[in-house]
Amino acid sequence: MTADSVTINYQAEVTAAKFHASNAFVRAIMGPIGSGKSVAGVQEILRIGMLQEPQADGIRRTRWAVVRNTYPELRTTTIATFLDWFRDIATISYGSPIRALIEFGDVWIEVIFIALDKEADVKKLKSLELTGVFLNEASELPKSVLDMATGRVNRYPGKKDGGPTRSCVIMDTNPPDNDSWFYKLFEEEQPEGYEIFKQPPALLKIPGKFGPVYLPNPDAENIKNLSAGYGYYTVQVPGKKDQWIKVFILGQYGTSQDGRPCYPSYNDAVHCSDKPLVAYKGIPLLLGWDYGRTPVCIIGQLGPTGQLRILDEICVDTEGVGMGIRKFTRDVVKPYLYTHYPEQTSIISWGDPAGSARSQKVEENCYEIQAQEGIPTDSALSNDPTYRLENVDYFLIRMADGEPGFIIDPRCKTLRKGFLGGYQFERVQVSGDARYKDTPKKNRYSHSHDGLQYLADLAKNGTVKAVNARVATEIISGINPAGWT
Repeated sequence: MTADSVTINYQAEVTAAKFHASNAFVRAIMGPIGSGKSVAGVQEILRIGMLQEPQADGIRRTRWAVVRNTYPELRTTTIATFLDWFRDIATISYGSPIRALIEFGDVWIEVIFIALDKEADVKKLKSLELTGVFLNEASELPKSVLDMATGRVNRYPGKKDGGPTRSCVIMDTNPPDNDSWFYKLFEEEQPEGYEIFKQPPALLKIPGKFGPVYLPNPDAENIKNLSAGYGYYTVQVPGKKDQWIKVFILGQYGTSQDGRPCYPSYNDAVHCSDKPLVAYKGIPLLLGWDYGRTPVCIIGQLGPTGQLRILDEICVDTEGVGMGIRKFTRDVVKPYLYTHYPEQTSIISWGDPAGSARSQKVEENCYEIQAQEGIPTDSALSNDPTYRLENVDYFLIRMADGEPGFIIDPRCKTLRKGFLGGYQFERVQVSGDARYKDTPKKNRYSHSHDGLQYLADLAKNGTVKAVNARVATEIISGINPAGWT
């Protein structure tokens, strides 16, 4: 773009271009370090300033607040990025707070820089009349700052001057932990008007004979603007812990858990779909069950190319009361299947081999109860933890006709958080090098992942060997709808 005699050469990368094009009220761009996220943020300030309709005097006025968690980081990183791009069209005053003014042609943009470690500046944010707010490294800020920011924008210019043409809150961040407010907001709650844009990993993690190998990702962004190119990332890998590499190089959510993730091959950016999955017609639904007082049913399909598609998870929060398999099958799963998958013609259902045992209180076992309730279910081939984990890994590490061999619907929140580290091998409390137990830890994620493992066993072994053909002939669409309620 040209501003009088000043030329600003900014070419948005693929993810940044989508970020700029979005009309969402709250937008976030997330990715590895060095990927150009902050640049996209400051360029969005300029872009919106240029879109503003002129006031009566012909000037396009907008006002922004740029927020960072500490004053040193505000000066050395945020303001440094701002001045790298706008030094020739901006003047800056290092008062309290720090203010900058971008002026060229008919554009007038006031930018107020705020650090949260200065109480006076925090109070100032509460009373500002703004066009927009840029939360730099948003995951390092408390959620209350975002809440406050959404109430301070859309207020400048005032109504008498025509109001703002475009008003929003924008954010950039490296991936935070999966128990952060940022993750819960964008991945679990997903409120209307909120949108996240994820950059691809800088490097690709490839299994090797002596451990993982990290190779340049041809889809990585901002490489051409890094003086060392891919070398900027490759030199940082040695000596770093897996979690650090996962967050800052691969651009994936981290975990605050102390254990070792059960599925290191899982990559959220690759294996989690960016939109809800739609069931294929004419292909059986696969159901994987875990029993006990907190039963789970995982719903998936084996696609035409051999891709394992996880469509749904049915978990019941009974607040410690528990639920038996009959009630869960009859009152929860069957109505859900009838409501959400009415056009599916057949199911194949496998469960925990322990379901063949009879309790002292009930004469029937789980499989007999489910057959009575209209969903005949067979036992998975094995309950060995290593065998079960390997069946899921089989799909995680393979490709299916150019696509990942495993894909999960983003609505499967418990499964996904388990993949991101919640489902783990528990650390053994000993001195010296970290050691972990051989079997996954039993926690709130393990039930869903047990169900997934039985489903993966079915997808990998059951359908191929046709050992469950009897169940495959159950026609859901032929069952009286009254039977699902």
